[in-house]
Amino acid sequence: MIRDGCFTCPVCGRKISVAANTAKPDASPSRKINRKFLAMLFVAGACLIGVLFYVAANKQLFGHGAADSGAHPPASVAPQADTRPVATSPATSAAPGDVRPASAPEENQAPPDKMKIIERIAAQYHKSHSYTLEGDFVCLDMAIDVWNQLVTHGIEAKIMGGNIRENITAWNFRQLAQESDHAWVVAQLDPGEKVAIETTQGKIITPDMPNASAYFKGIEFDSPAQIKHFDLLRRRMNDVCRSAQDLIIDWNQNVAGKPIPAADAIAKKSRIEQKKQECENTYQELKSFEGKAIFY
Repeated sequence: MIRDGCFTCPVCGRKISVAANTAKPDASPSRKINRKFLAMLFVAGACLIGVLFYVAANKQLFGHGAADSGAHPPASVAPQADTRPVATSPATSAAPGDVRPASAPEENQAPPDKMKIIERIAAQYHKSHSYTLEGDFVCLDMAIDVWNQLVTHGIEAKIMGGNIRENITAWNFRQLAQESDHAWVVAQLDPGEKVAIETTQGKIITPDMPNASAYFKGIEFDSPAQIKHFDLLRRRMNDVCRSAQDLIIDWNQNVAGKPIPAADAIAKKSRIEQKKQECENTYQELKSFEGKAIFY
């Protein structure tokens, strides 16, 4: 038993000092405290490292920090859509918050130079084609070819028919139709700007050139089919009208005022009237193009 700081023998009642019989500890209290502190410090450090690794793993799992660490999502997790802005070069970098496409949209690109396209087409065509009446390769064929190339390149154009050697300002449509003997092309650069192409020479005519006005007068056609139909009617009208005129001249010289059988006179008179009517009928067909005529 311990009584008053001493052990008391339960048999004889003798008191024994605690200090005298207690063995010395293996280490001092201060050393025990140091060991405990180091152990606690080690455990705390290990916990802190574990927490850091856990946080880093969670960030990668949910797509955070992947750009900095270069890590990829685990194979078992579906990759998230990358909504980060695309990196741009210094020349195309934009201010923060200014989202711009990687390349300029097509509508912002410079429009093609129509004048250069027209000049190139006219020059190349003239270099590879020759104007000749002998092979029936006339100006109309050449104008249709160049018109087709211009339209293929997206340039609005008209095939023109008329007479560039005469001032047609005072003419009526009948005279213009009868005396049209040439074809060329007029191309639209802008709503208020046009140029003419003399396809037989590969030459570009602008309105400010001397004597250029003749190339902007005449009859304009929207397609090869229109001018071909016009040319067919024009040739037919000229043929039948010329025949009628020849019959009239023959009547005046050989029939009028001369003694000929009445039957012959009636036959000739009837032939003249028939040709005159054919001439007029053909002109009426041709007159459907009158609205396309430009005199000024």
